[in-house]
Amino acid sequence: MRIHEAAEVSGLSCHTLRFYEKSGLIYPIPRDASGHRFYREHDIRWLHFVQCLKSTGMPLKDIQRFAAKVGDAENQAELLLKILQQHKVRLEQKLEETKEFLNHIDWKIEHYQAIITEQTLC
Repeated sequence: MRIHEAAEVSGLSCHTLRFYEKSGLIYPIPRDASGHRFYREHDIRWLHFVQCLKSTGMPLKDIQRFAAKVGDAENQAELLLKILQQHKVRLEQKLEETKEFLNHIDWKIEHYQAIITEQTLC
């Protein structure tokens, strides 16, 4: 599929797709006989994975490092695993922090609901 279709399917702009390729977040996309980028199904899956990493806060330098090693001919499984495990630890820490924040917000909600209930009873 051409870049406009890939943009529609991925939810990214054509400009962003070109930027991702130029900055090494995705590997170089093959081109058709006319020189236009031609995205394949596995390119779209990779874009979704990059979006997942980016949306969950993985630093761009780590995504670039990961992307560079995925296409490497040598077995890079240990390094790739390490990058993902480190990211998972960061996400789990963020999740725990978010749960603490939610508990505090729940406590405040209960507090204000009690005030409102008390006021309506009076």
